[in-house]
Amino acid sequence: MNTKGKEYHSIRILMAVIMSTVMGVIASFLVAQNPNANIPAFPVFCLFNVTESIVVGVFIAIFIPLDKLSNALVSRFNIKNYALHGMVYAIPLSIGNGILVSGIVIFVNVFMSYLRINPANRPPLLGMWTSSWFHILLPMIVISYVTSLIFTPLVIKFISTINRNTNNGKKLKFFQVEVLVIFAAVIVAITIVMDLVIVEKSKATIKGKVSDLVAANSRQIELNIDSYLERMKTTPSLLFSDKAYYEYDATDSSIDTYDKVKNEELIKNRIVDIGLMNNYSDFGIIYSDNHKVGWISNGTQNLYSDGDIYNPLSELIGDNPDQEAWGFGINGDIERIYYLKRVNEHAILVSSVYTRELSSVFVYPEQLDNIDIWLTDKDGRIIFSSKANDIGDIIPEYIDNAIGHRLSQAGASSAITTKQYFINVNICANGWNVICAVPADIVLKETKNLRTFTIRISVLMSIIFVLAGLLIINRISEPIDDMVSSLQYKAEVDKLSGVMNKATFQEETEKRLFFKENGEHCAFIMMDMDNFKMVNDKHGHSYGDQVIIKFGKMLRGLFDEDTLIGRLGGDEFAIFIEAGKDNNDKEGLEKRVTEGLNLIMERFEEVFKEEKEDCKLSVSAGVYYESGEKPSFSEIYEKADIALYQSKHAGKSRYTVYMEGSK
Repeated sequence: MNTKGKEYHSIRILMAVIMSTVMGVIASFLVAQNPNANIPAFPVFCLFNVTESIVVGVFIAIFIPLDKLSNALVSRFNIKNYALHGMVYAIPLSIGNGILVSGIVIFVNVFMSYLRINPANRPPLLGMWTSSWFHILLPMIVISYVTSLIFTPLVIKFISTINRNTNNGKKLKFFQVEVLVIFAAVIVAITIVMDLVIVEKSKATIKGKVSDLVAANSRQIELNIDSYLERMKTTPSLLFSDKAYYEYDATDSSIDTYDKVKNEELIKNRIVDIGLMNNYSDFGIIYSDNHKVGWISNGTQNLYSDGDIYNPLSELIGDNPDQEAWGFGINGDIERIYYLKRVNEHAILVSSVYTRELSSVFVYPEQLDNIDIWLTDKDGRIIFSSKANDIGDIIPEYIDNAIGHRLSQAGASSAITTKQYFINVNICANGWNVICAVPADIVLKETKNLRTFTIRISVLMSIIFVLAGLLIINRISEPIDDMVSSLQYKAEVDKLSGVMNKATFQEETEKRLFFKENGEHCAFIMMDMDNFKMVNDKHGHSYGDQVIIKFGKMLRGLFDEDTLIGRLGGDEFAIFIEAGKDNNDKEGLEKRVTEGLNLIMERFEEVFKEEKEDCKLSVSAGVYYESGEKPSFSEIYEKADIALYQSKHAGKSRYTVYMEGSK
């Protein structure tokens, strides 16, 4: 594939946009499949990557000559087959684009993720990039290769059609519009990237603020619960102010009945005095023979149908060195929280409060009205919640998975951020967990609105910019277009004949040959006027110029705009005709050429009747038909010229078709 010319520049740019778009979409999809990827909403993420890919791809197409490597590879193996030519030609382009585009796109994504990671936990940036890059490198090369094979022929056809249907007077305007659109695309890309960076920075700031707010709220609730539970512990400890309270053993048979009654009355009065300090549901002492002093509610007693309360509660305390225990969900009871303290070897102090009493300590700021708060025991069972209907249940699985481990040190705190939630865990003094969670979509709702707004504004401003640019260009370029069109016409058209001059005819013919595919038919006709020198010698050069003018006008009137007609010098003219996409057969082309040449011969005799009688002026032609793959201009010119020579040698005023082997 010949890579010279303005057409190939357009092909490279358009192919870069197509390949980059496909790779950007695929890269976004592959990254989004990673469960650990912290990305925004997929449409925005995909738009970001596609825009970035296009900018990188166009830069590569303009400044990195990958096409030269492709040409060198094709030339090295001297590949002529059209299909094989395309398959080999696409190899350097796909590998180069796949490596560079994916490498830069992944680096930007990894770098943005890197900035969002806690500095204390950041892995090496190069390692993150390398790992992510190699994960998508092979798919990107394959996608780039397949895209190149599929779209390159289509793009060539598209550019060919545009160039064929665009007259010279409009090329400058197309170039101006192309520059404007590319510049607008760059502006859009830069604006969107800046907007997304601003939105991401805003999102990170909001996340940090919300995370701090959730952590502060979680810590405050932990302190409130610690204070509440501490009161539950401190109040019963007043029983240990006198040995008479904590050394008395109701199971001791050596104590007479009078002393028992007296001691228990003393303890009961003390329990009543102390119990009034808190809103207890249970507050009393249970001895090993299940004898009770104080008040033990029916609700607690009904938990043990066999009447044995002491032994199950004693087992809860177990070998705890502090000889105490906290209980919740005992025998399925989720209405009370129990604090148990061993009084002596045969006695346990039992105190409990209703779980609903904890509502006074579960407070949170108005900014976090969507917060979920749980108090759980060490097994993850919910003791109290901002949602009353889940008390007694196990903490939700998504929260449990996010936490991932249990903190064991009292007062410890851990903040976890996932795609769905901002979570904070605090450990109370007794080992229970305070868990606060805020849905991320609610917190980041404003950033989503901001992102949508900034993107819309960017697109709108870009559209306004393009429209204003088009208007300005149109106003400024009108006089320039006229001048350029005039200069271009003078540069491209032979001033005598009105057909293309030699340089323009050769350039346009080479362009048609460049876009020609193997199997498409075309014809190249060489012609000149026999005995034209006699006209100049007999009537002068001015008269000869008039003959050239009339002959050029005659040719222009006999062929349509798709036919290339040029004056190669003196009285020598050339015509290039293509079979056309709708009628690409050799017989049809030969019929068109034959009819055209016959008409030229007939009209020539009518237009130049006097010159023919006076100077024996006539016209001879040579025709060459080509159906191979991308011949050069010099090749078809040489063969048509041989056929022209044969016409003159055979007697002039005729045309000859080139036959292989002719000389």
